[in-house]
Amino acid sequence: SDWVMRKVHFHGFAGLTTRRGAKVKSPEFCCFGHQWTVAIYPGGSRLSKEGYVAAYLTNESPESIQAHFKIILKHPTDQNERLFRIESNDEMVTFGARGGNGRYNFAKRETMLTYLHNGTLSLEIHLRTYKK
Repeated sequence: SDWVMRKVHFHGFAGLTTRRGAKVKSPEFCCFGHQWTVAIYPGGSRLSKEGYVAAYLTNESPESIQAHFKIILKHPTDQNERLFRIESNDEMVTFGARGGNGRYNFAKRETMLTYLHNGTLSLEIHLRTYKK
């Protein structure tokens, strides 16, 4: 398939809990017949380095799916600013039933605070699969 892109938004990012291990989930979105969410840990997951936000893409459906994926954070106004990305590289990742994939150390929270648009953190989710 071609890459399909969805945007997820976390409103009021600066005010979200920064307790380590506390998860904030996006609303569900549909892609390739599966329901997906993005979870962020604004204060880091238990395995994150201090000051880092963790981000994970989760297949919320009861069937597994193989897909390439990217989670991308772009600066809302300055295209020259650094991109933050998580990606599956060349190999497909199997997302089990309600299984997720992501990174403990996605980006520093203090940097992400400078990437907000009207207080909202927006992430691009790119998915590609061979499923017809």
